[in-house]
Amino acid sequence: MMTTLRFGSRERRLCCAPPKVQSAILLLALLAGLLAPGAMAVVQSGIAEVNGTKLYYEMAGSGRVIVLLHGGAVDRRAWDEQFTEFAAKYKVIRYDLRGAGKSASPDKPFSNSEDLHQLLRFLKVDKAYLIGISRGGGIAFDFTLEHPEMTGALILVSSNLGNTPRAYTEMFERTTEAGKKNGAAAAARVWGLDPYQGPVREAARDGVLKILEENLPRFRHFDGSVAVPQTQSYDGPAYKRLSQVRVPTLVVAGAKDAPDARANYDNWAKGIPNAKKVVFPNAAHLVNIDMPKQFNQTVLEFLGKL
Repeated sequence: MMTTLRFGSRERRLCCAPPKVQSAILLLALLAGLLAPGAMAVVQSGIAEVNGTKLYYEMAGSGRVIVLLHGGAVDRRAWDEQFTEFAAKYKVIRYDLRGAGKSASPDKPFSNSEDLHQLLRFLKVDKAYLIGISRGGGIAFDFTLEHPEMTGALILVSSNLGNTPRAYTEMFERTTEAGKKNGAAAAARVWGLDPYQGPVREAARDGVLKILEENLPRFRHFDGSVAVPQTQSYDGPAYKRLSQVRVPTLVVAGAKDAPDARANYDNWAKGIPNAKKVVFPNAAHLVNIDMPKQFNQTVLEFLGKL
């Protein structure tokens, strides 16, 4: 396991020092006034060999656990503007899904929710608040139904739960064709400049395009990788099981997302018992990236009342 000091967007690694030495360095820095409590995050990272794969993860903070699950075509960095801030009040875990970021690519059928289950067991986590965006929301939803005793709350951000809007599928195909013909950068521009899936906030665009360029080849398989089936513990789409959710749930939507997607989010909020719904006016699919301050405040207020 590696320990990293994170100061906003800057990092300092203490990977070469023994754990006791790392702790002493942190304590001396705090006593010297070089670090203000809450102004930095001590990040532990590592590779968990679980469920027949290798998952890269990062942890920071202490207290009740939040798990951040990213969407398709990106990786854990999609949560950069949440990870450190949430870690000031909670123990936060984010990881690269199988086939993304620094995690291994799939080579046989697998379950994303079982990956999460075994990762939490590996990290000795008994219960967590789950926050998933897009595909990550679907994984969080599956996990909640499979392991309700381990789920403290469910936050679904722009999650279509298997009912993918046509505008998305058409964009996915355009992305794949662009990748096959002109490479990852061209594919990233198709995806990242899409009015629904791409960021509305211009300041975030370059960062999102970089993450997309690095992850899209494996995700859309135009690099020659093979698509591997993902399994689930039930038959039929996830949205047919809304009424089975029994944990506090928040549904988050962007007002500029695709119309069919927004209709989905309305239905999830109505179908999940006692769910709450929040719509962010200046966000599309990537709500946490388009309106990070407002998103963070909303999530922290929701969790703070539990």
